[in-house]
Amino acid sequence: MGLAALIYVESAPSPWEHAARKRGCMLCHTDSFAGTPLPCLQQWQHGTALTPLVKQAMLAEHPTLPGDDADLLAHALAHQQLPLLAAARSTAPGAALYTAKCAICHGKNGEGQAGNYPPLQGSEWLTPSPNRPGLESIIRNGLQGPITVKGQQWNSTMLPPGITSDADVNALIDYLQQFR
Repeated sequence: MGLAALIYVESAPSPWEHAARKRGCMLCHTDSFAGTPLPCLQQWQHGTALTPLVKQAMLAEHPTLPGDDADLLAHALAHQQLPLLAAARSTAPGAALYTAKCAICHGKNGEGQAGNYPPLQGSEWLTPSPNRPGLESIIRNGLQGPITVKGQQWNSTMLPPGITSDADVNALIDYLQQFR
């Protein structure tokens, strides 16, 4: 379920309302938009506020949605969609893939998450070595720790991000090279 739909469902005032919202939201809102901008937001112009556009689209689809709920959901959804819209318009083919599949853990700029996910910025893992799996293998198969990145030990699991086509894998690898 998308972030905004999840927030709406989880903010239900009663267990009955929670179940009703979850059932209703799941009819349309799944993870299918996790990596691409929502179609209703394609008219967004860089430099303009995204939240009003999201609210307008949401109320068009859900006219009975209370105003306060629409405001909360529009704000959350706008923050989720903005990086996807920016990446989709990027000239680097791998940028959208990185934003959709990698940035949540490895950070927008490859900085990682202290204690949880290793940085890609300056990582020796971006340079081929016979002593470790290559980027193509990691993208296709994931990676299980412990590993060492920039002298620090990491012991977590990276699941395969679901990028399967050769063109997409190569585009992502090309994009990752900026972090070297």
